[in-house]
This record gives sequence, C-alpha cells and structure tokens, in this order.
Amino acid sequence: MNQRDKRALGILAAAVALFLLLQLDTSSSGGGSATTTSGEIEALEQRLAVAQLEARQRPLHDADLAAALQELERLEAGLLTSADAALAQAEMRTLVGDLLTAEGVAMQGSRFGTVELEEQDYARVPLVVDFTCGVDQLVNLTAAIANAPQLLTTRDLSIRPGNADVKSLRVQLTVAGYLPAERTPDLLERASALDRGVTR
Repeated sequence: MNQRDKRALGILAAAVALFLLLQLDTSSSGGGSATTTSGEIEALEQRLAVAQLEARQRPLHDADLAAALQELERLEAGLLTSADAALAQAEMRTLVGDLLTAEGVAMQGSRFGTVELEEQDYARVPLVVDFTCGVDQLVNLTAAIANAPQLLTTRDLSIRPGNADVKSLRVQLTVAGYLPAERTPDLLERASALDRGVTR
C-alpha cells in the first residue's frame, strides 16, 4: 500500500470513528431527535471495513496487472520476426534445423503446415520435421525447444522404432512458432469475413 493509500485510509477511519463517537454521545444524552440506531452504526462499520479492504487490495491488483504485462512482453519478445507468413515458414525451418543440429540430429525431411490464426492477435506457423535420433537426443531436443528464446510449441509427435542395434527412433514432430497477426492480413480478412457470415 503506498503512502497516498495509507493516508486516505487513515483519514477515512478517523472521520468515521469521530462521527460514530459524536452520534453515540448525542444518543446517550437523550437530547433532541438526533439519535443513531445500532443498525446505522453497524452499517457505518461495514462501510469502513469495505473501504479498508479495497484500500488493501488495490496495490495487489496493480501488482497482478504489472506482472501480467511483464509476462506478455516476455512472450512477445519470442515471436517470429519475419514480415509475412511465407518468410516466417522459412524462419521456422532455420530455427528448428539449428535446434536439431545442436543435438547432433540431422533433419531428414520437413514440410510446412497451414498457417492459422491463434486467437485474434497471433498466427501459428507450424513446421513438420522428420529425423532419426536416440531417446536421450529426443528428450534433450524437446527441452531445447521449450527453452528456446523464441516462443515455440511442440504438437503432433509420432515415434516409430528405428535401428534396433543402436536403439534409434524414427520421429515425426510438429513444431510451431508464432507471428503477430497483423503480418498475416489475408488471415485476418478471412476471419473477419467469417464473422460477418461472408464466404469466399
């Protein structure tokens, strides 16, 4: 709670306490019609409790918002940097190829998946890759993808036995990167047309 909140809360508490004291004094002296019922006192106390709770929670809400914005900035720093979907697909092939190479795995084949909108703000750019590796290499590769500076996710994973002598695996894996949706205007236009009930 910052100094402004503490000061405001203190003033409010003092004002309500003084008001209650004056009302109780008036009631006990029996003078005139200016009396305060126990129900009114209870209502004032409840209002004070609510004001105190809101004053305590406001900094927490601000902290939650700041943390969420910081996390969003971190995630968006990992978006693909290409100017459009076609270039993003090539960027994905380079990124995944580098990750495979770092684990000593050769990319035996690759193909581009369909670029699609992910919610309203991002476009998902999938790449399907085929390779042969050992169990440890596959584990290390998935960890490297999860820890990459870029925002990457693994999707469809297919594993078949490879060379039994060396205990290898034949793997087909889909890795997706993400692009700001404004760099895929055709997808945005198509989604807008669908929302309006227009088909092309």
